[in-house]
Amino acid sequence: MDQAYISTLAALGGTIIGGLTSFLTAWVTQNVQARNLRIATEIARRQELYGGFMDELAVLYARALSADAMNYADLVKVFALRGRITLMATPPVSGAADRAMKFLVDLYLGPKRTPQEVREMMDEQSQDQIGEFATRCREEFRALGLA
Repeated sequence: MDQAYISTLAALGGTIIGGLTSFLTAWVTQNVQARNLRIATEIARRQELYGGFMDELAVLYARALSADAMNYADLVKVFALRGRITLMATPPVSGAADRAMKFLVDLYLGPKRTPQEVREMMDEQSQDQIGEFATRCREEFRALGLA
């Protein structure tokens, strides 16, 4: 084979390999960046949703401790948030949201609490449904690699 052909083929081979390497590097970099953006967006969406749910639970918790009767209109927003949680959350988080809702409804339906009873409830872990929900959310973030 002529020396000129070998040089030309070597140059073409080097160009092709260099071009493919550059393309693959850019493609991998773009995919990693897109994945990181999706993860960041998902973290923000879930944090906003879960935080809003916990905020509503806290408000309802305070009302349930002092109210004489249940105001069903107060439950609308928290039920809507729970529905959104059911759509996107893992089963442990969704279950914790359901338990928190049931706890609040039971609290509303129960007798009005005295300040001493409220203080005693603070010491009982079974009464901390908002904390249980937060724990399940944190576990979900860890399991999904979001935290």
